[in-house]
Amino acid sequence: MLDPIAEARRRLGLARRFYDEGRAEEAVVVAETALAVVEHAGGPNHPAIAGACIELSLLHERLSQYAKAERYARRAIVITEEYSRDDETLVRLRVKALGCLAMVERVRNRFGSSEVLYKSALDLAENGTWPHPEELAELMCGLGAVYLFSSRFIEAEALYRQALEVVGSQKATSAVVWHHLAELDLMLSRFATGEAHARRALMLRESALGPNHAATANERAMLAAMLARQGDLEMAEKLFRKAISTFERVLPPHHYDLAVACADFGMLMAAKGNIAAAGRLTQRALDIKTKILGRNHPEVRQAIEDLTRFTAR
Repeated sequence: MLDPIAEARRRLGLARRFYDEGRAEEAVVVAETALAVVEHAGGPNHPAIAGACIELSLLHERLSQYAKAERYARRAIVITEEYSRDDETLVRLRVKALGCLAMVERVRNRFGSSEVLYKSALDLAENGTWPHPEELAELMCGLGAVYLFSSRFIEAEALYRQALEVVGSQKATSAVVWHHLAELDLMLSRFATGEAHARRALMLRESALGPNHAATANERAMLAAMLARQGDLEMAEKLFRKAISTFERVLPPHHYDLAVACADFGMLMAAKGNIAAAGRLTQRALDIKTKILGRNHPEVRQAIEDLTRFTAR
């Protein structure tokens, strides 16, 4: 008879593969069956449940389903707190669980909580044997993003540079770091440097995942935003349209990355004088962000201001 824990691991591996193939909602279904298997075999607090909860938290976060992502991350944290002190594998699981919750807190604009969680995860990671440099780099980038959106730009850049040293600048897994560096450059109006970073991220994503993956589309949208700020509106429009088309095909209709692309594309259309299109795109971004972030989120308030500016013309 197949070991239920081994079967759960197999299903989680399949869920990861489905996500990489752009089948995110199928990935969630498979991961949920993996969780059910370990719950049935080991009870509600078996350590293997933490692994399944972490995968489900990551999947739901990638689908912009933040309430579910938070619930699974918190459950994993509770389980690993009980077991992790004597088992290095479970220490690693706890690091991942803390990182999952930190990511959700950051998106929800809870920067203080997110910073504490990221630092706790990094402290644990540094005290143990870290198996995957790219996961450590993602934690660094996550904390860097907290600093970025708190206007702590020097601290953000230092962490991004450190993450790049950890993962290696030429590896496919460094795309996430180049993306964060491009985002920093965009906020600091360093558009030429940002364009180079965005192009590097896009090249790495396309090479690793192909042209039609959501992560590739996200890098395409970042490059489009950078080109738009430099006045290359025609090329930026082409990139935005391609990115949004990919998002619409492979992501749920209410997804954060789609909202960001629509908002930036709306600004571009306004710059071209197409105020009607700018209004439609901004309204779409507002609708998505309101649904996934809530009306009191700063990005929702900003979208309302942008829409008011367009509709008042």
